[in-house]
Amino acid sequence: MRRYAFQFFHVVQPYENYLLEVDNPVVVPVGKKIRVIITANDVIHAWWVPAFGVKQDAIPGFVRDTWFKADKVGIYRGQCAELCGKEHGFMPIVVEVVEPEKYAEWIAAQKKKMAAQADDPNKTYTMDELKVRGEKIYAGNCQVCHQPTGMGQPPVFPALSGSKIATGPKDGHISIVLNGKPGSAMASFKQLSDVDLAAVLTYERNSWSNKTGDMVSPADVKKLRK
Repeated sequence: MRRYAFQFFHVVQPYENYLLEVDNPVVVPVGKKIRVIITANDVIHAWWVPAFGVKQDAIPGFVRDTWFKADKVGIYRGQCAELCGKEHGFMPIVVEVVEPEKYAEWIAAQKKKMAAQADDPNKTYTMDELKVRGEKIYAGNCQVCHQPTGMGQPPVFPALSGSKIATGPKDGHISIVLNGKPGSAMASFKQLSDVDLAAVLTYERNSWSNKTGDMVSPADVKKLRK
């Protein structure tokens, strides 16, 4: 008796946008001038969307900008346009251009999501909690200029390790992070929540060579927020 073995293959059609999808697309209203603020926290990248005629390098330690205006509703795709390393092929950009009404709905939904994730204003934080959270905030917002070591890139980006500001009175430290410093590269970080600012300030005051032993509370930040 002969036995026959059969093997069946399922042919998968190639996906049109393979490796070009993202978790959170940029959503913008149609017909409006959109300004994009760009930087990088590791190496040089590039924000490139061919349909908008936009290509702007993202450079560590520098804040750059560009703009575009989409006149037609739709999905627009781009990619990082600099050979930035082994993950270069996995850096897609998706911009969703929608009607003003749909954009307003999207904004409202994002606000609800943010409110649901908001911190409890009555919670009392320990220094350890703030330092752990602050390290993440620092990595995402500060280390591109001030470096993971806190040694900065003088003279444009001063060191935080041993800084008279980061080891001095809390109000002065809070004020410069909240409001920035005119005439310098230090921008305002008012967009961060009181808890996030308290966390990163506490982290800066108790990291590297800085050993103040004190902590900044969300109430301290709220008091100075203008």
